[in-house]
Amino acid sequence: MAKRVFEIKVGLFFIIPIVLMTVFVILKLGYSLSTDTIDVYLKIDNIKMIKDGTAVKVKGYDIGRVVSIEPVYQPELHFLATLRISDQIFLNEDCVAVIQNQNVIGDAIIELRNPVKKGKPLQAGDVVEGIEYVSIEALLGDVHKLLVSVTDTVNIIKDISSDSKQDIRKFLGELSASSSTLSNILDDSQADVVKTMGTLRQTSETIKEISDELKKRPLKFLLKE
Repeated sequence: MAKRVFEIKVGLFFIIPIVLMTVFVILKLGYSLSTDTIDVYLKIDNIKMIKDGTAVKVKGYDIGRVVSIEPVYQPELHFLATLRISDQIFLNEDCVAVIQNQNVIGDAIIELRNPVKKGKPLQAGDVVEGIEYVSIEALLGDVHKLLVSVTDTVNIIKDISSDSKQDIRKFLGELSASSSTLSNILDDSQADVVKTMGTLRQTSETIKEISDELKKRPLKFLLKE
């Protein structure tokens, strides 16, 4: 009998922790031991901010959890996250889900918000559109990246302008030197042309003298040394 009691105690020692751990995991994932919950779907473009177990809240009040996330490939890749939430909170079928961080270092949460104009109540199986809220920290980070990019671009433009100024100065210097060289060539050519014309003129006069003498005294010209 004592051995029987001992075996029961040992069994309970192993079974009770397992049962408690199972119940804890079920509650953590958003499952409820009662039937006062419904499953709705959250449509999102990416899953970088949410995961299984992400809290679902209304005005800061915890009403459920994300219990699964499945990819949908048509018409283009997006995701459907199953939200297991309490049916005791009135939600409109046109409500939106705002995904945001609780604080700078905290995990993201899903905040369900009703529209101003009330409509039909949210039913099990309905799809809610997800909106990713951009925190001020993320916005400042994007602005900082933009400013860095603009600064880099301005520096590149300055470098290009500086190089261009040097190239323009060099080009103008070479153009000035080329102009001087061309002017000198023209001046030298002009002097050579004048000299050549003078030489041709003298040659022409000499030929004319020879021709006149040849006409007047051809025999004397031929016998002249």
